Amino acid sequence: MNLARTIARRWAFSTPFRHTRNILRIGMGSMGLCIAVMVISLCILVGFKNEVSNKVFGFGSHVVIQPYWADSQEESISIRWDSALQGQVARFGHVASAQAYALKGALIKGQQESHGVFFKGLPQGYDTVFFAGKLVKGNLPAYSGPGPLSPEGRVQARFASNQVLVSQFLAGKLGLDTGSRLRAFFVHEGQLRPRSFRVSGIYATGLEKFDAAYILCDLAQIQALNGWGPLQADGIDLRLDDPSRRFDIAARLGSELPYEYSAFPCDLLFPEIFDWLALVDTNVLVLIIIMTIVCMICMVSLLFILIIERKPHIGVLKTLGASDKLVRRIFILQTLMIGGRAMLWGNGIALMLCLLQKTTGFLPLDESVYFLDRVPVAFPWKAILSTNAAVGLLAGLLLYFLSLLLNRTSPSELNRR
Repeated sequence: MNLARTIARRWAFSTPFRHTRNILRIGMGSMGLCIAVMVISLCILVGFKNEVSNKVFGFGSHVVIQPYWADSQEESISIRWDSALQGQVARFGHVASAQAYALKGALIKGQQESHGVFFKGLPQGYDTVFFAGKLVKGNLPAYSGPGPLSPEGRVQARFASNQVLVSQFLAGKLGLDTGSRLRAFFVHEGQLRPRSFRVSGIYATGLEKFDAAYILCDLAQIQALNGWGPLQADGIDLRLDDPSRRFDIAARLGSELPYEYSAFPCDLLFPEIFDWLALVDTNVLVLIIIMTIVCMICMVSLLFILIIERKPHIGVLKTLGASDKLVRRIFILQTLMIGGRAMLWGNGIALMLCLLQKTTGFLPLDESVYFLDRVPVAFPWKAILSTNAAVGLLAGLLLYFLSLLLNRTSPSELNRR
C-alpha cells in the first residue's frame, strides 16, 4: 500500500474547516477557468487557421510553378505545360493534382458601373471541389478545351467557352445575375480587345480580396487573347495531399525544375493573410503563457492553504517518525489531485462549448472582417494534450520545490495552534 497516496487521497477530498472548503473551491474554479480558456483558444486558433488557409488554398493552390520573371514584365513570357514538365511534377510525392492557369487584367462593365478585375483562366477538367462548395447561384462553367488550332498552332477564341463564374460581390456591384451578359475589355500589345461573356454561376468565398478581384473563365480565352498555344500558361497550380509539406515540396521542385521556372508555396502570393495568421499565433501563445502563470499561482495557493489547514497533522506525522520526503509527497499528491480535478472540469467544459459551436455556430462573425461567418472550431488533440501535460509537469516541479519549505518546520512549531 502506498501510504503517501492513501493519505493524500483522504485529505484531498475531506477538509475539516468550512472556510477552507470555500477557498479551495475558488482556487479550483480559477484553475479550471484558465485551462478552459487555453483549450478554447487552441481550438479556435487551429480552426481559424484551417478555415482561412483552406479558402486561400482552395481559390489558388498549395504550391505554384511560374516562369522565372527576373526583371522582365512582358506578357509573352509563359510556362509550357508539356508532357516533360508534367512527368517531372508527377514524380514528386504528395502531389494530388496539377492544373495550368492564366491571368489577364480587364475592365468589366455592368449596368451602371465599371470595375477592374483579373480573369483567371482554368482548363478543361479543372478542380471543382472548392468552388462547388462556395456556389451561391447557378452552375459551375464547363470547359471543353481549346478546340481546333489556327495554322500557326494558336488557340482560336471562337472555340473557347464564354461561360464565367463571378463573385457575389461583383454581381451585386455590377447588377449581374446568372445568364447575364458580361462585357469585358482587355488590352494586349497596346490594342483594346473587347470580349462578351455569359454568367454561368455566382460564388462567394468570404475573402473580399479574391471576390472583388477575380472572375473565372476558360483558359482557352486567355490563351487566345495572348496568342498562345494550348500548352502555354502563366503558371501551374499544385494541390498536395498534405498541405503542411508545401514548403518542402516547393523547395525540392525549385531545385529540380529547369532554371527558367520557379516554385514557391502559395503563402508568398498572399503574405498579408498568412502574416496575419502568424500574428494570431503569437496572440494565442501570449494568452496561454498568461493562463499558465495564473494556473501556477493557483496551485501554489492551494498548496499553502492545504499546509496551513493540516499543520497539526504534519506535526503528528513528524512526531510518529514520518520523513520529510513522505510529508512532501503527501502534500504534492494532494495538491495535484485537487488541481487534476480542476483541469478535468476545465477541459470538459471547454470541449463541450467547442463542440456546441462546431455543430450550431451560435457565435457569429463579421465575414467582411474575419473572412468567416462564424467562429471556427477544430480539435487539435495533440496540442490540447501537450498543453495539459505541460501545465501538469510545471505544477509538479513548482510544488516540489515549494514543498521543501516543510523541511524547515519542527514538530513543536506545527503543533502550536
